[in-house]
Amino acid sequence: MYKDEKTRKLAETPIPKLLTEMSIPAIIGMLVSAVYNIVDTIFVGRIGTEAIGAVTIAFPLFMAISAIGLTFGVGSASLISRLLGENNKEMANRVSTTSIITTFILGIVLAVGGLYFLRPLLRLFGATDIIMPYAVNYTAIIIFGSIFTMSNMNMNNMVRAEGSAKMSMVALSTGAVLNIILDPILIFYFGMGIAGASAATVFAQAVSTVMLILFYKSEKSVLDFKIKEFKPSLSIYTEIMKIGIPTLIRQLLSSVAMTLLNNMAAVYGAAVVASVGIINRVFSFGFFIIAGFTQGFQPIAGFNFGALKIQRLKDSIKITIKRTTIFGMILFVVFFFFNKQVISFFSRDPEVIKIASTGLRLYALVLPLLGFSITINTLFQALGHGIPATILSFSRQGLFFIPAIFLLSNNFKMQGLFMAQPVADGLTALLTALLFIYVYREIKELEAEEKGKLKQKLHLKYEHKNVR
Repeated sequence: MYKDEKTRKLAETPIPKLLTEMSIPAIIGMLVSAVYNIVDTIFVGRIGTEAIGAVTIAFPLFMAISAIGLTFGVGSASLISRLLGENNKEMANRVSTTSIITTFILGIVLAVGGLYFLRPLLRLFGATDIIMPYAVNYTAIIIFGSIFTMSNMNMNNMVRAEGSAKMSMVALSTGAVLNIILDPILIFYFGMGIAGASAATVFAQAVSTVMLILFYKSEKSVLDFKIKEFKPSLSIYTEIMKIGIPTLIRQLLSSVAMTLLNNMAAVYGAAVVASVGIINRVFSFGFFIIAGFTQGFQPIAGFNFGALKIQRLKDSIKITIKRTTIFGMILFVVFFFFNKQVISFFSRDPEVIKIASTGLRLYALVLPLLGFSITINTLFQALGHGIPATILSFSRQGLFFIPAIFLLSNNFKMQGLFMAQPVADGLTALLTALLFIYVYREIKELEAEEKGKLKQKLHLKYEHKNVR
């Protein structure tokens, strides 16, 4: 039925082996990206506490830029994997081309608008008079590179959707390694300071973007990127947004939550702002790796749902939850019991080490639950279930986090700032379980329906044989 080797692999390879083959490249790519984030923070930390504070302030804006690319990437990837499962390659080509060109245009618009309103935005995100000069130097270059950031986020998701997980890994890894190499050269050798860190990031992302475009133009891709295929329609954008909007909500709310956290942390001084930034970078390490597992899972789930191979879908869900939970428990042990050693990599300031170590222990408590939440949210997106995905996206950083940070900081002062995210993640895991029960019933009903059709088909075949 499936002529292409990659689509046959999604349809026929045993699930444990397929998940490993799809997840390992994604995990390596995310791991390299996580290592880059950590190394970048270490280099910036050598400039000073104010520099770390500037990167922390800029992070919500970077997340907002990434959110737009992810919106198109996740929405398009879900739609493409289901279309390939239905053997509709022509429509999958049209979706991918429309998504790539639209994201590129939006990147140009965002870069122009962001540079024009740069200082007001940074003030909104919590930049103090001391941090502002560092934040301007860093963020201006990041915004200038919006086109590459958004295109990278978009195309990496679509590449994985067609089963080319290794290409996604190569593009991510090349960009991250190049970034790590350029950081010390630009920051220290050329004396660019914090601007060197953002310049390294933008240049590396530009290289990754070119690599992905060249891949789409080659014969290695299942999909064909051709300008003439750019035929935007309301139906395509609606389908993309149905799944992409939950990602946009999640990313924008994360940006709002980070801005709120930065502003509240600024009341206690630069050391607390720096601690917030370090903890988020360390926590993102675990988050990225778990996301790597689920990125390998997403195209498998979407494809087999589109192909109505329900048992393969169920197996992929169970194995992914098991693997991500085990990894979360390992991270819990490392971050909870070796917190000071971890934080010491990023700062030599005794006050920062003390504050961030305590905060990291609190964040570590929810790591065993994180895999389940991310896997099920990815499942909703893969199946095209926009409503439960939207509910979860709104809940973690909105419905749960924002009230939690006000209540906990009011009662526990500075300590409450670091308690809000673990509480929000715990409540999100509970809500995820409730929503999953509802969707899993639907999967079981679909499985029963398919079994009934199969029995009917076999019965008719048997009757036909007897007649002959």
